[in-house]
Amino acid sequence: MPLPQHRLAPFVAEPFRFTWRSSGFGGDCQTNGEGRESSTRHPICKVLEWQERLNGDKGLTKVQIGEAEGLSKARITQMFSLLRLPEDAQQYLASLTSPVLIKSFAIRRLMSVAKLPSTRQSEVFEGMKAGAERRAG
Repeated sequence: MPLPQHRLAPFVAEPFRFTWRSSGFGGDCQTNGEGRESSTRHPICKVLEWQERLNGDKGLTKVQIGEAEGLSKARITQMFSLLRLPEDAQQYLASLTSPVLIKSFAIRRLMSVAKLPSTRQSEVFEGMKAGAERRAG
C-alpha cells in the first residue's frame, strides 16, 4: 500500500520571520544595516518580538507562543529570562550579527547573569562582553 503523498514529502523548516512595529530594538534585530533581514541574530530578537506580541494581544500566552514555535515551556522560560538583563545589555545583544559573538552570549550563560541582583548584572555582563570581543578579535 503506497504512503500518502504528504508522508513522502521531505520536511523543510521555514525560517523564523517577523517584523518590528515599535521603535526600540527593531533596526538592530530586523536588518543587517543594508535593508535586508539578517540571517544571523541573537535569540533575544525573538524574545523581544514575542514580548511585543504578548503586550499587544492580552489573550496570547507564553505557552501558546512556545507551542507555535515548537519549543518546550522550559525553553520559553529560559529565553524570556533574557528580558531580566539590563536594557543596555539587551540592546547590545540585539545588535550582534557576528556568529562568533552571538555564540559567546549563549542563553544559558546569560541566564546566570539574569539571576544576579540587578546591581551586579551590568558589571558581570560588561566582563562577558569584553572577554567575548577580545576573543573575537
